[in-house]
Amino acid sequence: MRRLVALLGLLLPPLAFAGPTVLSARDMGWEVRFEAPATEKLEEQSTPAAYHYLGNAGKFNLSLFIESPQCSGGASSENQIRCFLGRVEHLPGLVKQSIRMNQLPKAVQISYLQYGQVGETAVKVLHSHILFADKGKWGDLHGSVVRPDTSEIATLLALGDGFSFTD
Repeated sequence: MRRLVALLGLLLPPLAFAGPTVLSARDMGWEVRFEAPATEKLEEQSTPAAYHYLGNAGKFNLSLFIESPQCSGGASSENQIRCFLGRVEHLPGLVKQSIRMNQLPKAVQISYLQYGQVGETAVKVLHSHILFADKGKWGDLHGSVVRPDTSEIATLLALGDGFSFTD
């Protein structure tokens, strides 16, 4: 029986194991909660002014930025979305028709498909961003999957399910 369980674990896609995740920007007093596959931490920086996390789990990449607004016009959620979409629309390989926006409590989820190059081969990369703003800071929780299959797409798009933050 143990062998069967171990074999099934090897056969299931790694993104199928999404679970509760908490990232704490201790120096800022922020905490962000969401559902995602467990990632290996590659980088984490926390100061009273900004927080950055970068993690990876196979084809799944995760980052979180909490920082001062990156565009002029103030720290509102509306300005953050306008600024973000302005940058996304200029990404090389962006499939513009794929841009989708979903309103969440206290946040917005924006997802899109982009083609990138690996050597001579074009590969699909699906991105999903959870954008949130509060107390003069902007947050961007970003997940992406390279060459996503159907279950990985569902897992990535569920990144906003159960999303919350405290500051």
